[in-house]
Amino acid sequence: MTKTTVVVKLASPATEMAREEIPKQIAFLSKDIESIRFEGEGAQLVFEAPEGAAESLREEAAKVAAKMQRSLRSLQRKLVYRSPAAESPRFLGGALSEGIHQMARGQVALEGLPLRLYRYFDRTLEELGAPFSPSPLLVPTLIPSTTLSRCDYFRSFPHVVTFASHLPEDVTTVEGFRKRHEARDSLDDDTLKDLVTPEVCLSPAVCYHAYAMNRDRALGAAGARYSVVGRCFRYESSKMTDLRRLWEFTMRELVLLGRREDVLKLREEASGLVQQYLRNHDLAAEIRTASDPFFISPDAGAKSYFQISSETKYEISLFLPGDERLAAGSLNYHTDFFGKAFSCTVDGLPMESVCVAYGLERWVYAFMAQHGDDPRNYPAIVRGAPELTR
Repeated sequence: MTKTTVVVKLASPATEMAREEIPKQIAFLSKDIESIRFEGEGAQLVFEAPEGAAESLREEAAKVAAKMQRSLRSLQRKLVYRSPAAESPRFLGGALSEGIHQMARGQVALEGLPLRLYRYFDRTLEELGAPFSPSPLLVPTLIPSTTLSRCDYFRSFPHVVTFASHLPEDVTTVEGFRKRHEARDSLDDDTLKDLVTPEVCLSPAVCYHAYAMNRDRALGAAGARYSVVGRCFRYESSKMTDLRRLWEFTMRELVLLGRREDVLKLREEASGLVQQYLRNHDLAAEIRTASDPFFISPDAGAKSYFQISSETKYEISLFLPGDERLAAGSLNYHTDFFGKAFSCTVDGLPMESVCVAYGLERWVYAFMAQHGDDPRNYPAIVRGAPELTR
């Protein structure tokens, strides 16, 4: 497939916020789009695409960019925190570090130093939530499709869902499938016709299990708090190239359920702990308002605008080379959405919630980008950790 460079000239230069939001949408115009970027100080949107589809993709991309620019034109991002290291960031990392193995698209295996760092971040980020006395929670990888529906996931993020299915309890269908695949090394084009409608999906976030677990419950005034970690799955098309964007990744979360004033106070306390964590690890980073990658739909821009303007999502943004950023975590306030969705109450009112989430592989990537792969250059808190000294 021959690729060509597609250039979309924008009516006005994209703001910093638009430069972040637009690529989230462009990536889903086609799985063959690559290297989405801005040039000319935001005046041009540029990407690589197949020659035969270049013109149609250029037109679609121009429409998406214009819509997002209109939605965000009057919006200013709030900076909650900027770390001291962000004033003069250093990047000692190089190419793909030894110990990170690309197994398939969006799938990696870790060993050696990257695995030790992964275990370090898992342990210490869990400890970061200890002051909240959360209850440890083990959740399944599968999640009922009905649960995701209640979470509004199929309307807001259908493009990232990974569905889990199986062959029906039917001898003829199973035997037909077996015979067709006796001599094949991949699934054939008729496989989807054989599968049953999925009743479960691979979970895209671990916090959903905590809300569903409290379905039809009346919580006490103290609410509920959980510490949970699990494998998550989000299909991110052409953006799945390394640890920054994976189809399968690990998410650790602190999930806080309760009254509005209580969970918002806890979010502020958690933000303060994250800020200290960034300072201790000498990481160039910011905590700032952000939005989720909503699907390209008529209300996608409005949803992004609401999240950013109402400050419901704080993003932990770690610096990368070339003025890039990586959202390695977030502190999200969901209002009473999940309380209403799952009929969970506190003091007779719908429960409100906050989740503090970390993508562990992203922390490994950003840490190694900034501090390199020589532990002698690491902050003392990491050099002396048991994961690094064993």
